[in-house]
Amino acid sequence: MASDYWSTIGRVSSGFGGHVAEYYARYRRGYPSSFIDTLLNSLALSSTDTIIDLGCGTGQLSLPLASRVGRVIGVDPEPDMLRHARAAALDGGTSNVEWVLGRAHDLVPICAAHGDVGAVTLANAIHLVDRAQLLSDAKSVLRPGRGLAIIANGIPLWLQDTRGSHALRTFLENWLGTDRGRLLRHR
Repeated sequence: MASDYWSTIGRVSSGFGGHVAEYYARYRRGYPSSFIDTLLNSLALSSTDTIIDLGCGTGQLSLPLASRVGRVIGVDPEPDMLRHARAAALDGGTSNVEWVLGRAHDLVPICAAHGDVGAVTLANAIHLVDRAQLLSDAKSVLRPGRGLAIIANGIPLWLQDTRGSHALRTFLENWLGTDRGRLLRHR
């Protein structure tokens, strides 16, 4: 049943086109350089790494990352979002970002097409993806020592008191070989 749900969602308009994409480009806040520093340091990324930014929208995370790494692959299911991201990259003189029309469930073929990936990011879009599939796919494509950064405003998803959050926390604890104490420190 879950796969039917997610395949149906994949066929439905994202609702993020047209004026919504324009508003995202104009009003959605970006990320401070201190956050970008913390993210890159936490994932041990260098200026030669490639990052896949799933749900990249209009480039709020992709573009500042591109100034610090070798290449960013920005992935979004909405053509209008990607159009604004491309324009922002051109306006800022950023040439090391490739914009790909796709969804989180396309992670494995995207990685196969682009070679070694240093990290995968997903900023403020975890509620829009099949989380179990994303975590499974990330584990299969990221080599040891590489990471998946799920970025969200507010209380981190793994610390919320919901059934899904408990499942995510358990998965992360097992995957990272750690306990809740370590997850709490990464807020």
